[in-house]
Parts: sequence; structure tokens; C-alpha cells
Amino acid sequence: MEFAPLFALSQAWTDSIGLLFTFAVLMPAIATVCIVVSIVSGRGEKSDDGKLTGRWGRKPPPSE
Repeated sequence: MEFAPLFALSQAWTDSIGLLFTFAVLMPAIATVCIVVSIVSGRGEKSDDGKLTGRWGRKPPPSE
């Protein structure tokens, strides 16, 4: 019975470390990956659209 407070403290620390890891490391990493994937995807689509300019869409204005 004398290990009960020690176990409770240990469980609290374990939970705190797990929550800290989740919210301070894991979630920002996932958000960063999502942002990078969307930026790369957007650049790829812009590149593909640039290749097709003048076929179906408006032609770009003449450069001076």
C-alpha cells in the first residue's frame, strides 16, 4: 500500500509527458507536413497549368 502515491505520481508524469509529446511535437509535425504537401501540390498544378496556357485558356499578355 505504500507504493500507491508513488504509482499515482508516476502515472501523472507519464500522462504529462505523453500529452506534451502529442501537443508540442507530434501535432506541429503533422501540420507542417500537411502545409508542405499542399505547397508542393499547388506548385505542381501551377506548373501544369502554365504548360497548357494558350491552348484552351487565355493567352498571356505579350511581354515588352
